[in-house]
Amino acid sequence: MTGEHYGPPPRPATAVAAAVLALAQAAVLLLLVLVVVVDVAGLGRGADVGLPALFAIGACTLAGLDLLGGLLLLRGAGRALLLVTAAVEAGVSGLASVVALAGLVRAGASSSGDALVLLAAVALLALPVVRLVLVSRAEVRAWARTGRDPVRTGTVAALLGPVAALAATATVVLAVTGTDSVFTDDVGGTYSGSGEPVAPPAPGGQDFDGQFADAAGDCYGGQMAACDDLYAQTPVGDPYETYGSTCGGRLDDETYGGCVRVFGPTD
Repeated sequence: MTGEHYGPPPRPATAVAAAVLALAQAAVLLLLVLVVVVDVAGLGRGADVGLPALFAIGACTLAGLDLLGGLLLLRGAGRALLLVTAAVEAGVSGLASVVALAGLVRAGASSSGDALVLLAAVALLALPVVRLVLVSRAEVRAWARTGRDPVRTGTVAALLGPVAALAATATVVLAVTGTDSVFTDDVGGTYSGSGEPVAPPAPGGQDFDGQFADAAGDCYGGQMAACDDLYAQTPVGDPYETYGSTCGGRLDDETYGGCVRVFGPTD
């Protein structure tokens, strides 16, 4: 009688490939989080961080699930987590591809930003789709039921700890970036804002007015007296009145001619 092997099946190459793709997906997502956080942080205080924060938290969560799902599959401890995360990532990347393509069509194929987003979304779509195909194979299903190599808590902590640390760091950095600074004038009044000037209306724009353009340019350049003069000289409700009152967009609150009191003669 020839020897027969009745033990658990050997780990299939398709299972290893699926786990490696999960690792690659996690690495790409974490790299994108770093790029987004650095880019938004470079915008300075008061930047809009709502969407970047949502992306960072979501991407870190999916990256962590990818890593854990890949580990479970390699240990023969199940494939459900990898299937679910792959399906979610495929859906999100597919939606992002459609949105980017629609933006590209509206821009007449001239938006480099939308083109880059589309390329990134398509690339991110390919990884989970291939992973879904691999994890659905019969030999992977059989392997995932063996559970012959238990996953220890310490291993999970070591795997997910850096991801959690990155998620926490990204959240803190984005929260600080999104918080407006507080400025105090010489009589104790407080104003919030980024402190960074916003460009005045440009020639040819809807709100551009040549008679106020020079004063607005000086205000933008940091001459606070020009901001106060602009507020005083413009009609009530005029865009240039608001521009002067907010010290060239440096503040979210209007000073009503008090830019020198807040920033001094120059910014």
